[in-house]
Amino acid sequence: MARRRRVLYVEFNEDGTVGGSHQAVFDLVRHLPSDRYEPVVLYYVENPFADRLRARGVQVIIAEPRAREKAVYENGGRMSRLAQVLKGVWWRRQLLRRERIDVVHLNGSPFIGGDDWLPAARLAGIPCVVTALSIIPSTHGPVHRMLARHFDQVIAISGAVEAGLLAVGIPATRMCRVYLGVDIADLHARVVTPRADVRWSLGVDDVTVLVTMVGNIRRWKGQHVVLAALAALPDAVRSRLRVMFAGAVSADAERYAAELRTTVDAEGLGSVVTFLGGRTDVPDLLAASDVAIHASIDPEPFGLVVPEAMALGNAVIAAAAGGPVEILTPTTGLLFDTAHPGELAAHLTSLVEDASRRRSLAERAPARAEHFSIERHVAGNLAVYDAL
Repeated sequence: MARRRRVLYVEFNEDGTVGGSHQAVFDLVRHLPSDRYEPVVLYYVENPFADRLRARGVQVIIAEPRAREKAVYENGGRMSRLAQVLKGVWWRRQLLRRERIDVVHLNGSPFIGGDDWLPAARLAGIPCVVTALSIIPSTHGPVHRMLARHFDQVIAISGAVEAGLLAVGIPATRMCRVYLGVDIADLHARVVTPRADVRWSLGVDDVTVLVTMVGNIRRWKGQHVVLAALAALPDAVRSRLRVMFAGAVSADAERYAAELRTTVDAEGLGSVVTFLGGRTDVPDLLAASDVAIHASIDPEPFGLVVPEAMALGNAVIAAAAGGPVEILTPTTGLLFDTAHPGELAAHLTSLVEDASRRRSLAERAPARAEHFSIERHVAGNLAVYDAL
């Protein structure tokens, strides 16, 4: 029997929050064919997904040298930062050799990891691939852009990401598109509380339209856009709905969160809006909701919450940019320009006043969500590994 190939998955997030990138790795890892591939997952910081993987018997590594490495990058001089780069490449190469890794799979961006994980993989003589979860390379300079072109494969999670990467010089010959996937069966299994009980706990009755927005509180996620739309609604419409924001607030987003609370007070939205904070029962919340909103002001690379909400029978309203444009169809969801909150207000008004339209979108959404299943996502990644 051939030895199982060991794949090291690297998750870069280290701001203390968890989100779609963590979920994407978790779902991919636990659906790999166990007779062919053995996953190892490396995080820069501890997080709830690490414990969930350990409970499933997956090897998890916390990159202890990362805290010291980050401190040097942020506070050290030019020579000390250069020395740290060399040290970083070396400890990564040693880790790859020690753990007998066959493939390195980075989760984030081809503009991150090219200066440490990629050369470490080259020194260890193994391929290095990256799943691109972002569209725009932001402030990354020419060195990082040059390195990004040398990954063995760049996996774009949507057509929007693929187009963005092609525009900045990632070779088409080193890139493929694999949409993120939802573990739909598991999502339904995680709905454990009856719909009526969830709504009762939130103080929402049967006739009120429950709207949920899932996502960590960050400006680019667009919670302020939703508040602006709510403020623009006629009183007769606003009084018939409740809006729940489910998402944690990281230290660097506290000012933004305070701005949101100020807006709620200033616009008299206290009886309509509730900030739930980080939640572990998101499937219960979505299953109890009537409408789900996605409102990212920057183009969303994919928007995992969109097919998740669709799979659980929500009428979805999403930003008309990035991944959601590829996910929603005219009969399975609504799109709006986040620069114009009035468009969102109009959609909300329509779904509040026209229950049949709301039900039609919700009933057709699950079948569309099947196009973005975890099974299709895993198959796409396995094709990359097999080719390498």
